Amino acid sequence: MEDGTKPRKAVVPSAPPAPLVIVAGCPAELVAACREAGARLGVAVRECDLRSLRPTIAASQPYAILVVEELYRFDREAFDSVTRQVPASLVRIDRQEAHDEAARRLLIDAIFESAATEPSSGIRSILT
Repeated sequence: MEDGTKPRKAVVPSAPPAPLVIVAGCPAELVAACREAGARLGVAVRECDLRSLRPTIAASQPYAILVVEELYRFDREAFDSVTRQVPASLVRIDRQEAHDEAARRLLIDAIFESAATEPSSGIRSILT
């Protein structure tokens, strides 16, 4: 500046990251419904397969992990261990519920509304 002072840089606080829900091993229509709910409520959605699940969970600190029951049963100890370390809520859904539009909508709305309103409170019951 002309008077010899340096210009100040504006400090703008960054917004907190959007809460994240990871969807693992779920049918395409469930993933699509999750993405729709996430977009509506400001919740990020990341789809994972079993191979990339552990590193994705560790790196992203999700609010919840939505997993098909069969995938959970394949390695339940690993799922339980990872969700305790993060911490995140683990929501298991069976394939029938995943394909039933009414059940799917109720489940997704409960998870995503909870994530949108309480993204930083750690492990909590998101279904009553």
